[in-house]
Amino acid sequence: MINLENLHQITDGDEVLLEELLSTFFQSTREDILNLKAAVNNQQTTLVAKFAHRIKGGAAIVGAEQLAIIAGDLEQSGQQVETDRFDPLFLQLNDTFNSIEALYPDL
Repeated sequence: MINLENLHQITDGDEVLLEELLSTFFQSTREDILNLKAAVNNQQTTLVAKFAHRIKGGAAIVGAEQLAIIAGDLEQSGQQVETDRFDPLFLQLNDTFNSIEALYPDL
């Protein structure tokens, strides 16, 4: 669910730094998901696009490719005011993040 190749290159094989980056990713993504959920519930298209974009960027950096794709779809839906796609995409994003996070219980 996470392709660590990019992180290994960024950290030059430093496992401690890699864990710190993953930990930061999980923490910031949890916060962004909470904000995204509120934006989805209130159909705030600009905020949906903003928080989905943030999640997409973080996911791309750590190699969470599927999460980045879903976040990109949700970002695009926010930009195009496709509010009918918000709920299903948010649920998919949240489930995918939870699955990834479960692989790293110590972070």
